[in-house]
Amino acid sequence: MTTSSQLVTTGQAARALGIDPATLWRWAKAGLVQPTYRTPGGHFRWSIDDLRDQLSPEEEPPLTEPLAPEPQPVVAAIVTSPLGVLVGKRNDDKPPWTFIAGEVEPGESPADAAIREVKEETGLLVNYSRIIGRRVHPKTGRTMIYLACTPAGSSTDVFVGDEDELAEVRWIGLGDLDELLPGVFDPVREYLVEQLS
Repeated sequence: MTTSSQLVTTGQAARALGIDPATLWRWAKAGLVQPTYRTPGGHFRWSIDDLRDQLSPEEEPPLTEPLAPEPQPVVAAIVTSPLGVLVGKRNDDKPPWTFIAGEVEPGESPADAAIREVKEETGLLVNYSRIIGRRVHPKTGRTMIYLACTPAGSSTDVFVGDEDELAEVRWIGLGDLDELLPGVFDPVREYLVEQLS
């Protein structure tokens, strides 16, 4: 019989199985595995042996990628100045124009990722102020985090810092937004109208 002292948290159970804690949590929520005990606060507690029995080959949840880590989110830096909003023309045309964006590296905060991407791709040092919004991108399926940024100093000079990815970087006004970046995420559009009008 399992005693409460032998029970472990979801994170500990996931590590014992070599999977991400979020994966084990999703399996439990979907009813594919059952925790041994639930605390009065609603937290799962697991017996490793019981969990391994539940995941025996004939009963293993039919997931396509049970051990694959989820992709890191992508940050889009919405950099505004008196000159407009900073955008880049992509070499691969997918899409042709974009906000300065890139993947968050493991262990990096979205704000640090945005600051790093803008510096690498345009040479501009920026400060982060807030998250404008986030969504799962309808075309790529990636989690997107949109961050409000402004130049860190008085300079607004920019250049193409990553010629493999970008052909051009420039400031554009609201009048060019719909032409160059059609279908801008609504919270970003509202933010830009507020900042640039």
